[in-house]
Amino acid sequence: MNEEQTVVRRFRRVSLVSLLSAMSQLGTLVVVAIALLYPAPFHQNQLPAIRIGSDLLMSHWPTALLIQRTFAQEHQLPLWNPYFGGGQPLSADPLATLFYPPTHLVHFLSLRDYYLVLILGHLVFAGLGMLLLARRALGLSPLPALVAAVSYMATPRLIGHLGAGHVTIVQTVAWFPWLALACWATVREPRRWSAQFGVCIALMLLAGHPQMAYYGLLMTAGLSAWLLLKRWRLEGWRAALLSLAGLAAAAGIGVLLAAVYLLPLMELTVRSTRQLSLSSVDTYPLQHFLYELIDQQPAPHFLWEGAPHYPWEGILTPGLTVLALALLALAVRWRQVWPLLLAIVIVAALAMGNSSPFYLLVAKVLPDFDRFRGLARIWFVALMLFALLAGLGTDALLQGMRRIRSRGTVAASFLLVLIVALSLVMTDGGHAHVGEVRPDTTPSLLARSAAQLAGSGRIYAVQGNFPQVNAVQLRTPLANGQDPLLIESYASYMQRAGGYTASGYQLIIPAYDNSQVQPHAMLLGLMHVSVVISQRPLTDPLLMRVGEVDGTLIYKNIADAGTAYLVLPGPDRNPPSLDQVRRLNADVRAITLKPEQETFTFSTGTAGYFVIAMPAFPGWNAVLDGHSAPVQLMAGVLPSIKVGPGTHTLSYTYAPPSVRLGTLLSTVGLLAVLGWLIAGYFWKPGKSRRSRKDDGPHMESISSADPPTCAVAAGEGSKRDSAR
Repeated sequence: MNEEQTVVRRFRRVSLVSLLSAMSQLGTLVVVAIALLYPAPFHQNQLPAIRIGSDLLMSHWPTALLIQRTFAQEHQLPLWNPYFGGGQPLSADPLATLFYPPTHLVHFLSLRDYYLVLILGHLVFAGLGMLLLARRALGLSPLPALVAAVSYMATPRLIGHLGAGHVTIVQTVAWFPWLALACWATVREPRRWSAQFGVCIALMLLAGHPQMAYYGLLMTAGLSAWLLLKRWRLEGWRAALLSLAGLAAAAGIGVLLAAVYLLPLMELTVRSTRQLSLSSVDTYPLQHFLYELIDQQPAPHFLWEGAPHYPWEGILTPGLTVLALALLALAVRWRQVWPLLLAIVIVAALAMGNSSPFYLLVAKVLPDFDRFRGLARIWFVALMLFALLAGLGTDALLQGMRRIRSRGTVAASFLLVLIVALSLVMTDGGHAHVGEVRPDTTPSLLARSAAQLAGSGRIYAVQGNFPQVNAVQLRTPLANGQDPLLIESYASYMQRAGGYTASGYQLIIPAYDNSQVQPHAMLLGLMHVSVVISQRPLTDPLLMRVGEVDGTLIYKNIADAGTAYLVLPGPDRNPPSLDQVRRLNADVRAITLKPEQETFTFSTGTAGYFVIAMPAFPGWNAVLDGHSAPVQLMAGVLPSIKVGPGTHTLSYTYAPPSVRLGTLLSTVGLLAVLGWLIAGYFWKPGKSRRSRKDDGPHMESISSADPPTCAVAAGEGSKRDSAR
């Protein structure tokens, strides 16, 4: 009995020590994240990424406000965003991340607090994933693993992108260590971990940045191939095939779970300006690339042709302290870490873009690999590897100190963590662009004046000086828009209506402004633009100047056709071309005007087309007098419904089949995950031969060393843990 009590007391003591250790590590990550965002966590009105052109203010804030307001007032999620770009599917917008679970914290917090929690949480989450990856896959002891975690979550490039407002990049990159960890676990025990790996894949896809998700999947594919090769060498082809089946199942589950977002995204992408010819011209010569590894400041964009145009795109350094620890790991543990160096070299060759022959070769093989902006963003994968090397370097350094003098090693470990954290926080200083939120999220006098004059109509800002966030706040739709996936037919129409020309990929409406650009009032009116604002005089006589606010002229468009109108058919009895438009003098009355449903009643004495002033998009359905009606296009963009003489009622509703099908597939994926987990809980197969031998960390999964060497290394790691 006394022996049993002794065992219980020892178990409780060990459990308590483990819990305290875990809590202290998590607390360290939280403190580092707070330091990176300082002073925002301590001021009610501050956030990172408060700067001119910030994606957080320009795109993320307005879509979050729309989601928050719509759910609070109508108890449903918004699928359509009517407020910029003429109207766009919110369910497909990567910047909205409508189906990413953390997005829905917005229902419980103010927008400022929501973004602070979201950003802080993802930084800690990234560090926690790296901590577990280093502990489990590399067998590192807690403090070296903590160095790896801090090195990744505070890497300067990540904070630089955060300062630019790239919230979805931060969200997606935070999943990289978890992907690697889940991939490693699935190869070892596919029956146990495949479902969880699939969930990680899905959440990375839902996090909202397609480019970084693409790179994350590439990383996962490369890691899977390496681990499968190692498993085949160690345990034979049967074990490798079982692992391959587990990886394939995880990929299927991930795609199914994310289908509710992926299907609408694909539907929008093929109809967006993104589908136009786009080929990246980014280039990073080797000498500049190597210099940026140690330079704490990004290179100016004018140093060479094809250089990054934005400072955050040119940040390559992992931090000098991290780099020094990584070099130490390479020097001391070459046999163990050479695969990590090889992976870094491969990623570097891809990040150098068009100056690298390897990139040019890969771009011809991988689909759409050369159609991304900011090719150096793939360097995030290498920064994760640098963090792992820093953890290994720390472990090697502590082992060397322990051989010389065992006392003081723990203090030295804490000191190393502190040095790495402080050096990265100092390097990242200013990258986060912390600032006051209220001045940039409060509608200006110009915005309020123009919105009041516009009524239900759209506003067109010639210089784009009407913020999208103000449009959502004031419930005033814009003809302008800035988004990576603008509807191509609408962007083309607005070129003609705005009096400018642009070619290739366009993510801003209007694309530019100069003294030669003169908007066309009648064409703007067909898209229900009732107010035009400009910082210079406009010449169209149908634009009537009504005021001036803060140096910006306000024009009333007397050619505004309204929310919907009737036109005569063209010579071929189809909707007329823009040069042939003849409007019918008919009374059109709006019964319902909601973002996803518009209902009208009207009378006409002659046959014609009922035109709705918004860009057409799949999922919008017309019901005329209780019967489904086909929708044709006027000018390739305006939805037009053929009507005969008489009085009619028409309802135009957004109910996208892509979202319904995606929801069904995601439900199937969720049921598959639940079934997998339940089956795993009740069915406990015997452990594999390898698992019976060693339940500890398996360093051979990333190492090229022979199995005996790896087993010894793993054993040493276990002994260190026991000693602590």
